[in-house]
Amino acid sequence: MHGILVSSFLLARVKKIDLDKLIRTFVKVSPRLQSIARARTRCAATAEDLIQDAWLNLIKSQSGTAIEAPTGYVVRVANNTIIGHLRKEKRRSQIDNEIHDLLWETTDEISPERVVIGRQNLGTVQAALDKMPEKTRRIFLMNRIDGIPHRRIADMFGITDEAVYYHIRRALERLAELRDELAD
Repeated sequence: MHGILVSSFLLARVKKIDLDKLIRTFVKVSPRLQSIARARTRCAATAEDLIQDAWLNLIKSQSGTAIEAPTGYVVRVANNTIIGHLRKEKRRSQIDNEIHDLLWETTDEISPERVVIGRQNLGTVQAALDKMPEKTRRIFLMNRIDGIPHRRIADMFGITDEAVYYHIRRALERLAELRDELAD
């Protein structure tokens, strides 16, 4: 019985000494670990979290066995923590991409039929624009195609901003009607 008590005492003493050594080693190499984590994750906050997780993993991994190379051990535990995080993030990103691909159609097939329909619709839109009054058509195209602001168009035509707005709104209303006709 006395041997078990001595053995338990020595094991507890070795564990305390190793834990103290690990704490000192961790504090000493922590800036380097922080730098490595920041470089690999490209995020200072994530790097801090990972180093804290590494410390927790280091404490959990203590089994009472003596550690001969504490610096290497601390670095390995931190590196494994970082790698584990990066693997999880990569998998999370893959899952997000798979979900996105399932929910959103990302490719649009270009068939000969769709090309013909697109050309017909473009011709219909062009015809509708040609039927608009010259001033309305020019103002609409200057604003929506050329990106010229209302104020500048107003100055060019010698009209108010409200008049420019009116012309653009009339053109948009006509094109909205046309869109509804094409959808039917």
